[in-house]
Amino acid sequence: MKYMKKYHIGIGISAGIAGYKIIDLVSRLVTKNVKISVIMTENAIKMFGVKMFENASGNPVIHDLFPPEFDYSQVLRDKKVGHISLADNIDLLLIAPSTANILAKLAHGIADDYLTTLALSVTCPVLIAPSMNTNMWHNSFTRSNLKLLIDKGFHLIRPDSGELACGYQGVGRLRNLSEIEEYIFAVLQNAKMLKGNKVLITAGATAEPIDEIRYITNFASGKMGKSIAEEAYNRGAAVLLLRAKNAVEPDKPIKQEIFSSGKELTSLVRKYCPGHDIIFHSSAVSDFYPSRKFNGKMNSHRSFNVILHPMDKIITKIKKWNPQITLVGFKAVVSPQMKKIETAGNNLIRDSRADYVVINDVSRTDIGFGSDYNEVYLKSKQGTPLHKLSKNRKEIIAGKILDYIFNNN
Repeated sequence: MKYMKKYHIGIGISAGIAGYKIIDLVSRLVTKNVKISVIMTENAIKMFGVKMFENASGNPVIHDLFPPEFDYSQVLRDKKVGHISLADNIDLLLIAPSTANILAKLAHGIADDYLTTLALSVTCPVLIAPSMNTNMWHNSFTRSNLKLLIDKGFHLIRPDSGELACGYQGVGRLRNLSEIEEYIFAVLQNAKMLKGNKVLITAGATAEPIDEIRYITNFASGKMGKSIAEEAYNRGAAVLLLRAKNAVEPDKPIKQEIFSSGKELTSLVRKYCPGHDIIFHSSAVSDFYPSRKFNGKMNSHRSFNVILHPMDKIITKIKKWNPQITLVGFKAVVSPQMKKIETAGNNLIRDSRADYVVINDVSRTDIGFGSDYNEVYLKSKQGTPLHKLSKNRKEIIAGKILDYIFNNN
C-alpha cells in the first residue's frame, strides 16, 4: 500500500555483511511512496559499492562529508550544510545493519563520518537494527553501549537468533526485513498517538514463598507486558510498568516499580491505578499461595505438607479502586476450543468489569509463556465478535492490541 504522506527516510548502512539485504528493504519502501536517502560508511562502500543502492533508491548514495567540490566560503554564503539539511528533512533515520562499531560511536557521540554526524544532527526518531557475531553482541561493551543508546531514546530492533554469516549459531542475525518495515511505519505513524494518556502495565509472574529460597511461580516471562509498555511509550504515553523481579527488563527508559509476590503487586496496583487512564493487567498472578512460609531452608530429607489457598483476584478490585479506568485483562487458557475462548472472555468481563480481555493459549510452546511470539483473541465488553491477532512477534501483537483498544475506546 502507498501512504498519503510521502515520508522521507534516511537509511544508514554500516559495514556489516547483512548490508546486502537492505537493497530489498529500500526497494520495498520506494514502492510504497517513500523517498529514500541512503547514507553509507566508507567501509560499507568497500564491501558493497554504491550502484545497487543508488539503483534501488533512485538517489545518489551519500557518504562524503567533504566532497572534492566542497567550498567553505559557499557554506558561509548560503548558510547551508549538507548533513544539516538532510537531518532537517528526513522523518526517520534507520541504521541497518548497525555494527558494534557504529553502536559504540553513536553511544559516545563520536561523529567522524557522514552517517554518525547525521545521527547527531537529527531530531527525528532513530532506529538501530544491529547485526554482528554473537560474541560481539554479548560483549559487555556492546551491552553497555546499547543501554546508553536506549536511555537516549534510540529505538532498538533486536537481532534474531540463527545461523550467522561467520558460521556461528546464536543471536546477531539482522531481523527479518518485513518486521523492520513494520517497525518503521509503526514509529512514523504512531509517535504521538497516545500523547496525554497515562498507561499502567503489570508484567511477569508472581513468586509466592514457601521458605527462604523456594517459591511457587509460573512460566510467565513478562515479555508481553514489556512489549505493550514499550509500544505505548513509543506512541507518546506516560507509562508506568509494574514488573516482576524475574521478568525481562524493558529496552526503553520506562518508569518501573518492582514486585515479587501477589501481595506486593496488589499494593502497587491499588496505589497507582487511581492516577492512570488505562491499565493492561498482563501479569501472571499465582492462583494460589502457601498457607505458611517455613523459616530458613526446608530439610530436603523429609516430607512436608503445604496447603495452598486461593489468591484474591487483583483484577476484580481494579474497577473499585478506579471506576473510570479502562481495564484490559489477560486470560491464559489451555488448548481451548473457540467456544471456550469466548466463554473465558465473557466470564472475566463479568467478574472484573473489564473493558477488554486478551486471551491466549499457554499450552503451545511456540507462543505465550516465555516465547517471543504470541497469538491472541480480543474480547470487548460491548459484545462484539472475538477479534483474532494471528501469530506474530510480541512487539507487533502489542501494537495491534493498542490499535484495537484505542480505536474502539
